[in-house]
Amino acid sequence: EIKMGTLQVGGTTLATKNSSTGKVDLSANYRPPAGGVIEQFVSPCNGSSITVQSGTYTVQNVTTGQALTSNWADLTGSVITYTPPTGTQTVVFEFNYFLARDDATFISHDKFVIGGQNVTQSYSTHAIQASAYGEIRVHRVWAFHIGGSTDNASGRQATWTSGKELKLQIREYNDNHEALVHQTQHWAGGDEGSNNIISTPIIGITALG
Repeated sequence: EIKMGTLQVGGTTLATKNSSTGKVDLSANYRPPAGGVIEQFVSPCNGSSITVQSGTYTVQNVTTGQALTSNWADLTGSVITYTPPTGTQTVVFEFNYFLARDDATFISHDKFVIGGQNVTQSYSTHAIQASAYGEIRVHRVWAFHIGGSTDNASGRQATWTSGKELKLQIREYNDNHEALVHQTQHWAGGDEGSNNIISTPIIGITALG
């Protein structure tokens, strides 16, 4: 039943139209079909703010390249604190970034981190050997389940009702296999390093019911 800007089923309000913004706000009583999308946002890491059901999120603004070292560091653009809406069973976190060599052969590693805990099952290595021109786009995605017992290896959370920091961390293998991110080494016929174009990463989160 639709009545005065509200959607009700059996007397229970599921959604209300916001008279100021014209948007439809879902109530805590709303449940999507099992596995359905509750909310989703995707954005270039350019400082944009996106408003969804659970709140407003401002993504990081990546304007420079990031040279990797042999120590773990936050992958710029990937850090975000997220609170899933009521009824979420799985949070899908995606990050797409540009990776280039800084030596003739590069090796890099990255991993997902949630609430300061390494998701060990997400560990990944990216390498191009014996190539003076290795440059690639890397798309990383991980699914964080909610419910049951917390499992740091897989990233499962027993509960998730307040903000948790999500991010990727990255490092190079060693000083002989150096790499950098968010910045090209070659572009449109230019010599190495003469056209260091910033290639902006993309971040995305999907909450599934």
